[in-house]
Formats: sequence, structure tokens, C-alpha cells
Amino acid sequence: MTTNTDPLSDFHDDLIIMIITFLPFIDAYRLCMSKKKWYDRSLWLHCRSFELHEASFMLPDSRQYWFSIGRRTKVMYMKRIGRLKYFHFVNRAVRRLASEFLTKFSFRLYYSSNSYHQNIDKWIEIVLKKSVQELSLDFSDGDPVEPQPMLRNPQYVLPHFFYQQGMSVRVLNINSCGLGLCNFVNFIQLTSLALTRVRLFWAEIENIAHNCPFLETLSLVECYRIVKVEITLRTLGLRKLIVRHCQSLSLGIELWLPRLQYFEYAGKMVPFNMRGMDDLEEVVLDYRLDTRYSYNSEDIKSLFNPFADARILQVSTSALKIIPTEYLFFGQPLFKFWQLEHLTLKTGLEHFELASIICLLICSPYITTLSISTGAIMHTPDFRPNYFPLSPGEIWTTDGWILDHLECVQIEGFTGKTCETDLVKFMLRNSRSIKELNIKQLVRATSSVTSEAFKEINKAAVASEAVVINWS
Repeated sequence: MTTNTDPLSDFHDDLIIMIITFLPFIDAYRLCMSKKKWYDRSLWLHCRSFELHEASFMLPDSRQYWFSIGRRTKVMYMKRIGRLKYFHFVNRAVRRLASEFLTKFSFRLYYSSNSYHQNIDKWIEIVLKKSVQELSLDFSDGDPVEPQPMLRNPQYVLPHFFYQQGMSVRVLNINSCGLGLCNFVNFIQLTSLALTRVRLFWAEIENIAHNCPFLETLSLVECYRIVKVEITLRTLGLRKLIVRHCQSLSLGIELWLPRLQYFEYAGKMVPFNMRGMDDLEEVVLDYRLDTRYSYNSEDIKSLFNPFADARILQVSTSALKIIPTEYLFFGQPLFKFWQLEHLTLKTGLEHFELASIICLLICSPYITTLSISTGAIMHTPDFRPNYFPLSPGEIWTTDGWILDHLECVQIEGFTGKTCETDLVKFMLRNSRSIKELNIKQLVRATSSVTSEAFKEINKAAVASEAVVINWS
């Protein structure tokens, strides 16, 4: 008498189908591969979450090996074959999907030929008819071995019916394609929209804001032809806005969003006009330098004042370079972050960033936690900062308890150079409430240098006897 050791063998198909409806596509496919009868009956086609990217068919490890020994032709051949296999697999699978509705449909296919156009149109039509809730259409090349530039390939353009049948879509991600009609009037349930590497005009952003009343998250990344981002619809419930490396934004960003809680901007410095941002909590600023321009205090005020009520702030090393030194002469901070509790600085701790760091600390009298990530230096050899009156050693001799509320400091990428050590000693000397200082050294840092820095910090004067210094 043989004993059946596999409990799944006795499961009825209806039960397996029910399980599959809760699984992502890959897991459903692998489950059915474990039993020939399930695979032969294509039970995996009952899944409701279809997510598959072409990189899965391109054997990245094998291609990385051939690439490392200079066999570029072999690498590109394997890539083309993998893309064709992926295309034909998705084409068959999507047309045979058995579920009446889908929770998610996501694919990534580098659009290298117009011959794909009709099939992709059909995929989109099928999933929209199945009332898909989360839709991601990515036509970029995500190849980790040898990605291809976007300018060399033709562009897929979203068909008109896409905008007519989007009533069920709640989350929409579009990458590297043409928007076509760009009329979101039927996307009445849309709560999250991410547009990456698409051509986007000023009026189209306004169209999105007016036609998507439940939109909570909007992300614009590397979009082009944008002259201005203007969203002044006070009734819009937008809570999160990301604008990253968009071109050209010559007229800047104008917002009137009372419910906005998170704002992230990366790119060149542009004019900001912010009104009614009463709920704004977290701000991430990654400015890029214009090395031909000489910045002054009024410029900096216009860049930081709109976010004076933020509770969490992250600033990058590029912005730190351009805070001018007028306040060192007049003793007046350029702006005040009265509500700020958590400050994060991504800095290379270069000479001309030191004054900016102390400026931000002085301007944030109520911060409780400070995170500093060092080593992220953005070299700007042609940048000539304003006259800098103090040496690095003189900057940290400021007297007075300016960090009375600071309790925890986290430093990552510590290398032991003098300016890093002086900054740590400055905080220990001027923080009466500090309880914890965590220092994580850079992996490639010189051990002898960091050891000497550790000794110096351990001997430094402290304002708080309760402080605990942790090294890792």
C-alpha cells in the first residue's frame, strides 16, 4: 500500500484556483509547474495579479559573464532572444487570462520595434475590460548589463481607448511612452499616478488635477517639455507630490495644496510659489547647482522659506554649497524652521559646505534627531562660491547652546577626516539634551585614521553627561 505524501495532490481544482487568485503571477506559475495536471489545465491563468518583466527572460547572470570577457555581440544576441521569448509568452498569457477582473497588471518591455504596437494595444484593452485596479506600463530598458538609450527606439503611444476605459484604475504608472490624447476625465477612481520619461505639457498637468478628484499621490520623474508645474486646486486631496529631474521648468513650481503632506524636488533651482501648505510635514530637496550663477541670501530665502512649517527635512550636498555667508557677518539666520524636528543632510562635508551645515542647525532650534550621510560628493570644479571668511576650524568655535532639543545623531560614512571630527565635537559641546550618538564608518575608510578620530571624539568635551556614543 502506497502512502500519498503530498497533501496538495488531493486538492480539487476549484480550491487550487481559489489559492491562485491570491498569488502573484510568478508564484501561481511556479505552483502549477509543480503539478503537471495543474500546468496542463493552465490553472495559473486564473491569477489576478499579473506582473512580469522582460529581464526575467534574459539570463542576466549568463549575459554578465559574456559581457565581462568582451563578448558584446553574444550579449546583445541573448538579449534579443530573451525579449522575443518574453513578448510571445506575455502575448499568449494575457489573451488567455481567465479571471473576470484583475487587481494588478504590470509589464516592462523595451519598445524597440513598432511591430509590437498592435499586440500591446490588445493587452491594454484586455486588462481594462477586466477592470484592472493597478496598471503599470513600462517601456524603458531595465537591463542591468548593457541598457540601451531611449533616444534610439521608436515610441509607443497610448491609444485613445485607454482614456475611455480607465474608470476602474486606481494606481497608474507610465514609463517611457507617448501619452497621446492625455485626457484623464474618465479616471474617476485614480488615487496614484506616476509619470516617468514622458513628454508632458503645462496644460496636461492641470487636466490631471481637475479630472482626478481622488488623486493622493503624483510623481513626475524625468519628464520633459514641462515649462511649469502649477496645481492650485484647493479642493484636491493631493497628499504626496514628487518632481524629480524634469525639464525645463523655466517658470518654476506653483502650488496651492492645503492637504499636501510630502513634497520632494530634485533638479536645478527654480522659482517656488507655495500657498496654503498648512499640512506639509516632510520635504526632500535635492537642488542642482548652476555653476555660472552667484547666489545671494534672497535666492536662498526663496528656496527654503516655502517649507518653513515642515516637520521633516532632507537636504542634499548641492544645496549646501550655495548657502551664502552673509549671516556669518551679521549674525542673523537666513530663515527659520520653527516646526522642524528631524533633519537629514546628505553631504560630502567639503570646505564650502561647513558654513551651510551650521546655518541649518542654527535655523532649526527645535530639531530632536539629526542624520548625516557623508561621502556623497558632487564635484563642481567650475563653481566659485562667495567669499568664505572663516577656516574650517573657526566655524565650530561658536559659543552658546543652540541645539538644546537635539537628542539623537546618526552619522553614516564616517572616514575620520578633520571636518567630520570637528562637526561631531561641535554637536557634543552644544547639545545639552543629546542622549545617543551613532557613528557608522565607511567600509573603505582607512582604519588608522578613523581610530585616531574615535580617540579624539571620546576625549571631547560634552554638554550632556547622559550621551552614549556607539561605533560600528
